[in-house]
Amino acid sequence: MEILPKKCIEGEINIPSSKSYAQRAIALASLSSSSVVIHNLTNSDDVIAAQGIVKSIGAKFSRNGAELRFLKGINFDSKEEVFINSKESGLSTRLFSAFSLLFEQEFLLNGEGSILQRTMEMVIDGLEPFGKVIKSNELKLPLSISGEVTNLNVEIDGSISSQFLTGLLIVAPFLNSDTRIQVRNLKSKPYIEMTIDLMRFFGLKVEHENFKTFNIKGNQSLDKPINYKVEGDWSAASFHVVAAAIGGKVKLSGLSENSRQGDKSILDAVKLAGARVNWKKGDLYVEKSELNHFEFDATECPDLFPPLAVLAAYCNGRSRIKGVNRLKHKESDRGITLQKEFFKIGVKIELIADEMIIYGNENQSISEEVTFSSHNDHRIAMAMSLFSIAAKSSIFIDSPNAIDKSYPDFYKDFLTI
Repeated sequence: MEILPKKCIEGEINIPSSKSYAQRAIALASLSSSSVVIHNLTNSDDVIAAQGIVKSIGAKFSRNGAELRFLKGINFDSKEEVFINSKESGLSTRLFSAFSLLFEQEFLLNGEGSILQRTMEMVIDGLEPFGKVIKSNELKLPLSISGEVTNLNVEIDGSISSQFLTGLLIVAPFLNSDTRIQVRNLKSKPYIEMTIDLMRFFGLKVEHENFKTFNIKGNQSLDKPINYKVEGDWSAASFHVVAAAIGGKVKLSGLSENSRQGDKSILDAVKLAGARVNWKKGDLYVEKSELNHFEFDATECPDLFPPLAVLAAYCNGRSRIKGVNRLKHKESDRGITLQKEFFKIGVKIELIADEMIIYGNENQSISEEVTFSSHNDHRIAMAMSLFSIAAKSSIFIDSPNAIDKSYPDFYKDFLTI
């Protein structure tokens, strides 16, 4: 895909809704015995994958544009084996793996594309303490999960991903007894805050002790009608925030100023770099100013690394971003991927221990045509597109449709500003 040079950024964008909140809401809605209507859904691949999963285990719903109306929850009466396909969604894979605790029969979990190469070790190690028996493909998908739940006082590792814990928290209220989950080295705490926030909105009770021990009452139910509107996606917004910070100004609507999404911290990063950020009547305004190097800890928000790296490339001096170790198990090994792609335009990235060091230049400009590879990673595709700002020649994105995973309208939106 060719992206023509952009002299400056100026315009307005309505940010699509959060796929992270959407997948959680779909999971919770599938466990309800009453009507649930989810408003403001996107058509991203990950959201469609979540819909397909709950449909495959008996949930009935109708989709009308951005509205998803649940008519019936999942079917627990069937004794046939359960089979779900999470496509390429990391969150749905790990979240819905925990649904196996609700079934005694064999529970088969598979996916497609890049997810087949990502480790499922945290899922396997997390389900076994409950009494489940898991067969895997050398710790990767597909997984065959079977056996009864024999223990509800468990300890799991949260150092690689919080997504499996999200699944456990959503499922635990529907188990027959109280559940106690102790978590070691939990990363991405904002995502767990999102999960708890949404569970409470739906009417479920969950308590925790400093995100280390979670206590969930069993035999809870969802028996009241729910209307839920999905808020704007800060992960998607982060690319437009950076675009404005390095290239002009933009007005973003649809975002929550008080969001629990960890990627909202992109605002902290661009302010550190020198950009102007203001809220007016619920809309976000971001505008470029003189940019200088910055230091930022992205351990709790690793999905911000691609836009943060681009921001650093347009800043004077050497910027440092902490949390590189969180990048190995994404759609690509994003630390290595960013290093390779930035090298094509002469931007040096060093990866030292848990830090990424980017050597930037406020006069960053691509003078010759260059082709970036997305590595079939949606966030890499979006990040590389930002290098069209202040470029003197077109840039090209190989495998550009990777964006469909999370933000199918990204190019359309980006090219309007």
